[in-house]
Amino acid sequence: MKTNFFGLKYPVLATLLASVLLFTNCEKEAILDTKSEAIITEQDDFLKQAKIEYLEEKGIDIIDIDIIDIDWCSIIPNLSGYYSANDGGHYYVRHIGNKIYWFGEHPSGIWANVFRGTIEEKTITGAFYDVPKGSIQGLGSLVLSVKCFGSGFTKVSGANFGGSNWTKTTKPTNLPRPRIAGFGVRNDENNLTGRWVGDDGGIYYIRQIHNQIIWFGERNFRNGQPAWSNIAWGSNVYGGLWLDWIDVPKGSANSAGGILRGHVEGPNYITLGHNTGGFGGGRLWR
Repeated sequence: MKTNFFGLKYPVLATLLASVLLFTNCEKEAILDTKSEAIITEQDDFLKQAKIEYLEEKGIDIIDIDIIDIDWCSIIPNLSGYYSANDGGHYYVRHIGNKIYWFGEHPSGIWANVFRGTIEEKTITGAFYDVPKGSIQGLGSLVLSVKCFGSGFTKVSGANFGGSNWTKTTKPTNLPRPRIAGFGVRNDENNLTGRWVGDDGGIYYIRQIHNQIIWFGERNFRNGQPAWSNIAWGSNVYGGLWLDWIDVPKGSANSAGGILRGHVEGPNYITLGHNTGGFGGGRLWR
């Protein structure tokens, strides 16, 4: 009888295990389907509200957005806001005139980048630069196509850039905090690449490429979102900094920016002066 018992035991266990695995896989698929449906619903609600706000800005009162006969895909609204992307990143986009700016970051800290470009009709053309809030040190050109009613972007070209599909949606309550530099140097006044701390409570991730300067700065914070965040770009010529800057919507500040003039006082010390647009910092330390 023992032989028969053990002879039956393993096939029965295998059958039970297969049943458990099948149930688990079906359960996982159901959870993923539910999450996908929730994301789609959230995005639809966000886009619907964006359309309502667009009409209200134009002085049009509406009762039901679904009965308004408008070719929404022919309209390019202001693209400022938060976007999620298929590279897992957070993107904080600013649109002023025909200029598009963003700061993008992966929550793991593997990469972070600054983008500057121009928009013409439904095409955005520009360049991105990785900054040392992440560890990757890439850069390159990027061409994007704007989706219907500014609901997102798709990548047209940019082989050096990982993401290819962006969706405009509600900004999460909790965003990635400041972190140590993913790359950079110290004690070199000819290379400012690294993490800098400002007398305005900000953390600045600066990258220098030859004499070109790009940075992302954000107010230090423990949780939630920073009070302000900005990008800057320009040049370092013989220790003189000539920069332009603008707020991006990771933080709540919304300045259209201005100019920054500064001087590299030593390998790990920068002073800033002649600032416009409400920029508060005056000194940075590496």
